[in-house]
Amino acid sequence: MDKILEDKKRIILEFFETQDQDYWKTLEEITNSTKIDSASVAAIVTSSGDFVRSSYRVKQGEPLYTSRELFRDKAPLVDKVIGAFKNRID
Repeated sequence: MDKILEDKKRIILEFFETQDQDYWKTLEEITNSTKIDSASVAAIVTSSGDFVRSSYRVKQGEPLYTSRELFRDKAPLVDKVIGAFKNRID
């Protein structure tokens, strides 16, 4: 990942650090909150091991993402256990 994308990834990770209870976000929410272009957000979030995708989706069918660190800190134990059985994070 080049320097520009690394800087954008850092901004996205910092955004997730500010989230408390509502830590699952769509790509559009991440884009709007960080002011990073949607193509970069999609490329970073879907290709970096620092982010995880939920098996749940919002009503419009969009996938939800969070940082791996935030998932480890905030997700209920039952979600972590179920994720292990499903070979997914949630």
